Amino acid sequence: MIDFKIRNLTEKHFDQVLSLGEYAFKYTLTEEEKQKRKKVMKERQIILGSFIDDQLAAKLHILPFQVFLGANKLELGGIAGVATWPEFRRAGHVNQLLTQSFIKMKEQGYTLSMLHPFFIPFYRNFGYEVTNYTYKYEMTPEDILTYQTTGFCKRVTFEEEKTKLKALYQNEAIRYGLMLNRDDWWWENRVISHHNTIIIYYNQTGETMGYLIACINKSHLHIEEFVYHSLDACHGLFQWMKNHDSMVDSITLVAQPNQSFVFHLNNPRIPLTKQAYFMSRIIDFAGFIKNYPYITSIKKVRLLFRLKDIHAPWNTADWLVTFENQTCTQVEKDHQSTDVDMIIEGDINAINALLLGSETLDNLLYFGNIQVEEKTMKWKEISKICTPHLSDYF
Repeated sequence: MIDFKIRNLTEKHFDQVLSLGEYAFKYTLTEEEKQKRKKVMKERQIILGSFIDDQLAAKLHILPFQVFLGANKLELGGIAGVATWPEFRRAGHVNQLLTQSFIKMKEQGYTLSMLHPFFIPFYRNFGYEVTNYTYKYEMTPEDILTYQTTGFCKRVTFEEEKTKLKALYQNEAIRYGLMLNRDDWWWENRVISHHNTIIIYYNQTGETMGYLIACINKSHLHIEEFVYHSLDACHGLFQWMKNHDSMVDSITLVAQPNQSFVFHLNNPRIPLTKQAYFMSRIIDFAGFIKNYPYITSIKKVRLLFRLKDIHAPWNTADWLVTFENQTCTQVEKDHQSTDVDMIIEGDINAINALLLGSETLDNLLYFGNIQVEEKTMKWKEISKICTPHLSDYF
């Protein structure tokens, strides 16, 4: 068996990190791009490497984020840039990197982790579960009705209206789960590029009620974000899209889940593609459940979670969690009593899906992923979980 060691990477390793990234993901960086990436790695990332002697065999990046669960903000470690040189693959490097990343994230106070999987079954083995989907609507300008609105659309830059854009985004983010709490750097470097157009919709009194981020490629209009907080804003932003009828033949609109605007189109018979996008896992169950916002019961609720987590063994336990007035008031580990209102038993994958809202309890029960004993209360009666969504990529 090959002997290898996991290390925290520093600036002296950055050239090796970039070389591996270029090879694994099949791109070439200019010298200027390399310097920019080194700056980002130093200032905004934790990087773990697996070494054979002094040779970097594999790497993994941890990106510190905050995400919204309702109005609550939780610390999250985003996993990205996982790569191995072909000559070192299938030797356990990534397995060890992921295991060490869980330890590192727990030490840093991250209660959650998310990643964009290259292969979903692989990451399911490490406790990640699909939580986020993309929803892409394909339409033409003719599919959109003509609207008369009382407000107006305005083309802006992020710098001009960043306070209002950030407020619109945050108001949308708290309606869902697992959306990033974006800082200015993220907006300017990861959300908006020089190809993008930003349109804000203002009502007749000048209040900002919605926005979209778009780009045009030849005869195609791509709407990357679409947020509205009034019917008038929805109509106004759709009218802006329709006004491209002399410029584009088709429109792709990426939207949040549970949108109902399709029914109100001129032609509602348009394709919708729903595709698995990001996976999530709870890193620190105790830290996570203390800040869990989706239990809505005013009465005292005692929940017993019988949790199994092979790769984050500190989560494996019988957890007695008490909620009162919609707030977690106590978390007890290795609790033996069954004098509780509900018992929920499953592995970390099933608990991720239930608590983060990507699957209902009924579905998890039907497919045998979870066991529940609702002794005095029903899950549906004490919980209201926001649908997860993610508008970003990392």
